[in-house]
Amino acid sequence: MTGFIVVDKPKGLTSHDVVSEVRRLLGKREKVGHTGTLDPLATGVLILAVGKATRLSEYLLKRDKVYRVKGRFGLYSPTYDVDGELSPVECREVSEGELLSVLPRFTGEITQYPPPYSAVRVKGKRAYQLAREGKKVELPPRKVAVYSLKLLSFSYPTFELLVHCSSGTYIRSLVHDIGKTLGCSAVVEELRRVCVGNICEDESVPLDVLKEKGVEPFLKPPHEVLGFPVVELSGREEKLFKNGALIPKPLPPGLYSVLSSEGEFLGVGRSNGEVLKPEKVVSQ
Repeated sequence: MTGFIVVDKPKGLTSHDVVSEVRRLLGKREKVGHTGTLDPLATGVLILAVGKATRLSEYLLKRDKVYRVKGRFGLYSPTYDVDGELSPVECREVSEGELLSVLPRFTGEITQYPPPYSAVRVKGKRAYQLAREGKKVELPPRKVAVYSLKLLSFSYPTFELLVHCSSGTYIRSLVHDIGKTLGCSAVVEELRRVCVGNICEDESVPLDVLKEKGVEPFLKPPHEVLGFPVVELSGREEKLFKNGALIPKPLPPGLYSVLSSEGEFLGVGRSNGEVLKPEKVVSQ
């Protein structure tokens, strides 16, 4: 089996929990890996790679993301969400207009600090491990891009945003920083990943459905998920590709999903405009 499964991750499970469950459903006979973690609190699109497709995960890790997030003013948590230890914070009543007025400050290229409870490594240890040990965690800021930030609903103290952002953006930090800017602490109540690149929630399958119907009916061919232009090779070209040889082929520069003349996925190739170079060969 080689391909991807788009899972609608349920709340309360880690990404690793979902991987373990899918591996169990497959009888542990196939490699399974995720292509980008989601917090236990979060639901939504979690793309799993199966079999040789695990070698293609790097192409999905850095894809742009879309999230729907519900925040709440007047609370503080060290995790920046309701899964942490919550403390009420005195807060003036923020208006919808005030919230709308600060959102432009959080669009474009912004600098944010990861939450103290995050998976960022500090001297070989995860930040959340150090935080749980009571150690002060100082994480370096990072530049991320927020392409759009739309207010979906507002009823103080709660608000809901639709966020289109670059990979690596911390939505918990975004909500925390918005609250801080308004002089009122805010935490994440609900978080859902709506899209990863070109793959969105309407293509995802609930874990319960996979348990009921099995994994194989929902396995997507790699080229459908990768979203690269597709190029088909002739028999001779196919042999060259599998052997890692350059293939004279005028194509626009960029990455391609490479298929055989029978439609079998062979791997990923990169064109410089004149030749196609095998970058990841998954079919030998």
